[in-house]
Amino acid sequence: MRKFPKTLFVSISLEHLPISETSLKQICLDWEDVGFSFFRPAVVMEWKAEPLPLGKSKLGLNLKLTLRYWQGFMAFVLPNWYFQKEKEKLTDVLRNQIDSKNKKRKQNLLLEIWNHFWKKPISLVWLDLEFIKVRMDLNLESEEFPTALPLSYDGEKKIYLRRGYLKTIHYRWTKKEFKAPYPKFAEMYIKTRDKHNDKSLGKVYHRFLGYLLETKSDEYLLRYFGFESILTDKVRNQIPEQIWNLNSPTIKTKWIEPNLLANELEFRTVYQVSTSSQNHLK
Repeated sequence: MRKFPKTLFVSISLEHLPISETSLKQICLDWEDVGFSFFRPAVVMEWKAEPLPLGKSKLGLNLKLTLRYWQGFMAFVLPNWYFQKEKEKLTDVLRNQIDSKNKKRKQNLLLEIWNHFWKKPISLVWLDLEFIKVRMDLNLESEEFPTALPLSYDGEKKIYLRRGYLKTIHYRWTKKEFKAPYPKFAEMYIKTRDKHNDKSLGKVYHRFLGYLLETKSDEYLLRYFGFESILTDKVRNQIPEQIWNLNSPTIKTKWIEPNLLANELEFRTVYQVSTSSQNHLK
């Protein structure tokens, strides 16, 4: 008596997916965490993502199906037909999952664009703004400055801080006002010299590294406030707490920083607010 097959191995693939290979791999890793549950009872034995031109990708999977008696009977009697039927069914399942992921990504992208437009800070109001120049032994990745050379003195990087109390954040239609005690807030810059493609050096600028708060454990709030440029953990962990205690001339007044959306290489302009200033808060 012949034995009917109890397992069936099927390879499926989708090509020219409108997803980068990196994003596709992350999707597959998420699916792997839940055991590719949408394929059950089929089990994914192996998967591979490959890049294709124009930002598209290919995804291939090898699956194993455990066959019941009648499924094994059909696979024995009509092997080509049964194999093709199962392959088409599994390919449709994969295609539907990819489509749902794409739709979700597009929805999330629209939400991100909306939030970026309406919830991104466009100006700040500071209290007691201070300007501090320091040198510190700061370890930075060269990839962070592909077109600039961080300047140093005796091995220490030249750092510039604007430190003060955060009074108000202005958005396009709204604003967020803080009450005392105001959060102690800083912008951090590093002094660099431009590097050109011909290996020549250009002008010196202070390049923006990111925002930070005096209380490091509160810095998750910066993203909630709409600030995207936050110091990486690697850099933040090198910043000593003493920077908040350095003495410098303090301007006992309100200052407004009006153009956070600009992308200057030098410092953004900061205006002192007075009753005669065009930047005075009414």
